[in-house]
This record gives sequence, C-alpha cells and structure tokens, in this order.
Amino acid sequence: DDPVEEEDSDDEWLDQDPELDAIRQRRIQELKARQEQHAEHMALGHGEIRTITQDEFLPECTGKSEYVGVHFFHSEFERCKIMDHHLKIVAPLHTTCKFLRMDAEKCPFFVSKLKIQTLPTLIIFREGKIADQLTGFEGLAIDKAEPDKWHTGRLRQWIASTGAIQYRVPTEEVREEMGRMGIRPRGNVWTGTARGGYRGRDYDEDDES
Repeated sequence: DDPVEEEDSDDEWLDQDPELDAIRQRRIQELKARQEQHAEHMALGHGEIRTITQDEFLPECTGKSEYVGVHFFHSEFERCKIMDHHLKIVAPLHTTCKFLRMDAEKCPFFVSKLKIQTLPTLIIFREGKIADQLTGFEGLAIDKAEPDKWHTGRLRQWIASTGAIQYRVPTEEVREEMGRMGIRPRGNVWTGTARGGYRGRDYDEDDES
C-alpha cells in the first residue's frame, strides 16, 4: 500500500467527518463573536482609563457597557496615584470592563449619594448597579507593614471576584509549562516614599501568592 495515498485518505475522512466539521464551525463562530464583542467594547471606550465629569457619570455607568469600574480620586493624594498606576495596567488587559476616574472634589453629589468616605475608592458597577466596592487598598497589601506596596495582580484578582474580568494567578503547573516555553509573566509594584518619589517596579507573578 502507498503510505501517501493512506495519508490523503485519512485527511479526506477528517474533512468529511460531520462531528469534526461541527466543532470547527462552532469554534469559528466563537472566535467571531469574541472579535465582535472586543470591537464593541473598544468603541464604548474600554481598554483605557478615562477621566469623566459629574455630568458624564450616569450616561457612562448606565449605558451599553455591562461592567464599569469608577475610581474616585483626589488629585493630591498619593494613594490615588498608586491606584491610577495599576488601573492603567489593568484596563488594556481586560476590555470586558470599562474603567473611569472621577475627581471627588468635583462630584460632591455622587460622593455623598454613594457614601464615599475614603479615597481612593473603586466601585464596580454592573448594568448601572453597584456590584462591589474597594475602599482604599483593603486586602491588597503584600505586607501589612507596607500597605501601599502591592502587585497589580492583587487588584486584578479583586476585580475578577466581581465578575467584571477574568483572571487567575497561574498555578504551579502552568508556571512550569510557561517556564519551559520561555514565557515569564510580569506585573508591577508601586514602590517608594512620598519624599523620594514613587515609581513602578516589575515583578514576577510568582510572588503574588
């Protein structure tokens, strides 16, 4: 028997198999749907963190975006700058959620209505309703002695817990496989002091656990 003819015959069988064809078509439709959804999200302003005014708040949070994250900040608070630093990393990585920021001094009505007493405050809205709220850096610190020092991944985990994005810290098995493939997951920690200035420092996601 000619091995080439046998190989061609196998290929024809695979091409004609209705179950495999159904799987292929389903996969193509899933990819197409994801691409369309991504394009729709980008058109709605996802993929970046934008500063909005008080008048823009309701239209942005009750529009077509299912999930919206709003960072209420004060321009002179160092911790608000830290939150902005991490959100600028998160936003382009997770386009299922729209990320916005509002100057708390310029939106007193909503600060009062939402009972915001600590800055920074990050609120995740789903379909215009509060899904969850992060006050300050609660639960994010790597070391309680250094509450301002935490990984971007910690914030991603919290946001994922609200359903707004999908994110999991790689398991040991995944890390080993990624290592064999030469892939090294990276993140960032905002470090420094108010006097010496703050800066971002890359880290290995292995440190997140």
